[in-house]
Amino acid sequence: MMVENEVVIRIATIDDTADLARLGSDTFTEAFGHLYAREDLEAFLADQHSHDAYRVVLSNPELRVWIARSDDGRAVGFASAGPCHLPVPDMPPQAGELIRLYVLKSHQGAGLGIRMLESVLDYLEAAFDHIYLSVYSENHGAQRLYERYGFEKIHDYHFMVGNHADEEYVMQRTRSIRP
Repeated sequence: MMVENEVVIRIATIDDTADLARLGSDTFTEAFGHLYAREDLEAFLADQHSHDAYRVVLSNPELRVWIARSDDGRAVGFASAGPCHLPVPDMPPQAGELIRLYVLKSHQGAGLGIRMLESVLDYLEAAFDHIYLSVYSENHGAQRLYERYGFEKIHDYHFMVGNHADEEYVMQRTRSIRP
């Protein structure tokens, strides 16, 4: 567990399910909701950011989820990682993935995302030989952050949000660096 700047980052438990569902829906909508038709966004959120979806994730021993809470107990960010399920060409064995890293806009810009990323990378480096992530092609800020941590774009694919296909990049960590 880390305590810094009045935000605690810890491993999530099944008791965090409701907060993760709300946080997943809120952060995805804040960042990307304007890109989609209402029905596509609602279908995606119901599938990926529901209570049931997070109960399944938190019950899977292969996955790890971190949650960040402000000093008043409010969930303000989360990250998840586990075995890689991205469409990586010639996927090597022992491949891990940063699955999600989301922070509420109200808590961005103060280093929380970086602290969460470093926690996830510590886990992935210890558990896997190869590390990947997926990032929206137009999310240039996230791409720059991941590049500073040694990731390089290796592949394009389409990430589905309802019936809407987003151009997404697969990035591989090719250098283990910390800025």
